[in-house]
Amino acid sequence: MIAVELRRAFANKLFVAALAIGLALAIAQLVTVVVPYGLGGEWSFWRTGSKGFYPNSLFSSWMGATSYSLWSVLYFFVLPLTACLPYADSLYADVRGGYAANIVSRGGAGRYFRAKVIAVFLTAGTVGVVPQLVNLLGTALLVPTLQPEPSAGTFFISSSAMLGDLFYSSPWLHTAFFMVFCFVICGLMACSCLVFSYLVANRFMVLIAPFLVCAIAFFALGGLAGYSPINLLNPAQGSTVELSIVLVVYGVLALLEAVFLIWKCRRFEVL
Repeated sequence: MIAVELRRAFANKLFVAALAIGLALAIAQLVTVVVPYGLGGEWSFWRTGSKGFYPNSLFSSWMGATSYSLWSVLYFFVLPLTACLPYADSLYADVRGGYAANIVSRGGAGRYFRAKVIAVFLTAGTVGVVPQLVNLLGTALLVPTLQPEPSAGTFFISSSAMLGDLFYSSPWLHTAFFMVFCFVICGLMACSCLVFSYLVANRFMVLIAPFLVCAIAFFALGGLAGYSPINLLNPAQGSTVELSIVLVVYGVLALLEAVFLIWKCRRFEVL
């Protein structure tokens, strides 16, 4: 059943479309920011470290470090939507179309719900991380990997950002953490659509519900807006964010999702 759900999730036009959107934004950032840094004549003195300037680094040029780039900002802003686009509304369609009842009668609700969660989680995480990896590798081809220097004034991750100190001591570990973190949070956002499938009576609203929640948090929370995934998943955070609070808040949300889906799974078996 897991194999069937994974095939439905990844061999899916919407998965290709979501991945294409992310890759387009990642490549646009490469073309407009990284290529001029790596090849443009006006940045030649930066590349050599002339005139007292610290040379451009991979860690100040890739899309996770350029909060001033329109394409970077747009990528993380639409990520709650693109992560859900491939398969997050499939439970709604399956239940209302009769497919879920047919599968549950053969294999059981527990197996079906587990397979559905795994497929939704993996597609969302893939859409969230693969474009960033492509951008990171593309940047590494054009810009040197230099250790971040706080006094250079060209690195936009402040010490007050989440794991800001780690960025200046172990930038690769910082980057790896945010890749894994992005995968997990994108998966949780997409799995929230499984919950909304029972709370909202419209498939389109099921799909965009996580994005609407994140956008409202982004614009309405003021000083706490950094905890919205739109800000939180961007390594170049402009807000003060505490990792312990993040783990508690998103851990509780994950637990609530799990409890709700287990309840619906058992209720489905009864029906």
